[in-house]
Amino acid sequence: MISRREHLNEKNIRIFMMFVFALGIFCPASIARAQTVFVSPSQAEIVLLENGDYLETTIIETPVFLSGISTFSTAKTITKTKTTSYKNKSGATLWSVSIRATFTYNGSTSRCTSYSHSTTCPAKTWKIKSVTSSKKGNSATAIATATHSFNNISRDYTGIVTIKCSKSGNVS
Repeated sequence: MISRREHLNEKNIRIFMMFVFALGIFCPASIARAQTVFVSPSQAEIVLLENGDYLETTIIETPVFLSGISTFSTAKTITKTKTTSYKNKSGATLWSVSIRATFTYNGSTSRCTSYSHSTTCPAKTWKIKSVTSSKKGNSATAIATATHSFNNISRDYTGIVTIKCSKSGNVS
């Protein structure tokens, strides 16, 4: 036979579990900071090249869904992607290299916790030859080499993109 005390303990456990379940259902998705920030052209960094082509570098915030992060932690997490695109005079992207990095910061320090690279090469006369990436401390870097072939002449171009997070969470 179950004692009154055991019955109350079972009842308290059930109430607690229902509360935890309800919290999981009604917790708003906005907590996950799943917001994409679209970069306006004025926020792009432009470097003009001698031949009239240019390099355009932008940073966008990447949606991140929180999981397993303690609510008692003072550290914050941010994920951003920095892309450098090689564009022709008309503004068409010939090739690009991107670095996506997740940082933690707390006002005193920051560090890169994960990173990945990607490339695009929509122009027919360009090919991505190689790409590598690495991280160190509060930064991550991707290095890509693209080859331009035209009239049986090939020339390599190297693009480097580095993303860095300050101790206050400013990403550059």
